[in-house]
Parts: sequence; C-alpha cells; structure tokens
Amino acid sequence: MQKRSSESRKIALSGVFGSLAAVLMLMGGILPLATYVAPALAGILIVPVAIEFGIKTGYVLYAAIGLLSLFVVPDKEMSLIFVFFLGFYPLLKASIERMRSRAAQWAVKLAVFNACIVGMYGIILFLFPIGAVVEEFESMGIPFTGLLLLMGNVTFVIYDVAVARIIGLYCARFRARLMKMH
Repeated sequence: MQKRSSESRKIALSGVFGSLAAVLMLMGGILPLATYVAPALAGILIVPVAIEFGIKTGYVLYAAIGLLSLFVVPDKEMSLIFVFFLGFYPLLKASIERMRSRAAQWAVKLAVFNACIVGMYGIILFLFPIGAVVEEFESMGIPFTGLLLLMGNVTFVIYDVAVARIIGLYCARFRARLMKMH
C-alpha cells in the first residue's frame, strides 16, 4: 500500500507542477517579453519534482512539457527556448555545480548556454525558418547580433543566480509545507 501511495504522490505532484508550467507556456504568448520569461519560470517549476522524486522524473516532466508546448503553444520561438535551454537547464545546473572549481563551473555553464542558444537560433534561422525571427535578425546586422548574444550571457548569469536562490528558498521554506500536504 505504501508503494502505491508514493507513486500516487509522485504522479499528483508532477501533474500539478507540469500543468502550471504548461499554463505558463500557453499564457506566455500574451506579452512580448514573455517569450523569455515564461520558459524560464516553467523550467523552474520542474525543479521541485526533481528534488522530491529524482532527476530522472524531472527530465521526464521536462520532455512532456516540451512536447506539449511544441504542439499547442502558438509562439514557436518561446517553445524552442524552453526545449533547447530553459526547460532543462535548472536540472543540469545541479550536475555542473558538483565540479570543484567555480571557474570551471562558470565556463561549462556559459559554454552550454552559448551552444544551446546559437544552435537553437541556427535551426530557427536556417533549418526551419520562422519568418518573424528571420526578419528581425536580418534587420539587426552582425554587430548588433553579437551585442545581443553578450547581453544574453549577462542575463543568463543573473538567471543562474536567481535559480540558485529560488531552489534554496524552496528547500528552506516550501518543501516541508508541500510534503505535509501529502
């Protein structure tokens, strides 16, 4: 009976956080800035599931939200940002932070960020072009695109620190309350 209760809890909590993440992704099309904010928040919602039930469960939830968002979210750029980086990064962050050297951690984090973002926009621009994004990049030019990538790196560093603090807050304040509910 205990095994069944544990599985039910896992499914219920994963469903709640997955639903919240999916709703965030769907509502992200309302505001232009939400193209980046909605996937960032949706990715953070996967973390409690990974903490409570293991990293594999977190990745399964990420895959489910990613597939769902690719099919139902109208803003495909936002869906791809979730799938290519912001959905799995909060889960990957824990593995990277096991490295002893802080410099090595940041080097790996920045390398992963840049590889994912450049790869994603390469696919959007050249393999499966999204018209509005292609027009936007064509009008910017190379120097402004480089500046945009630099600003993206700065924003990523801020996001990384924010994710660490949100995870700490969850563990310190909300985890015990959430587990008492079940």
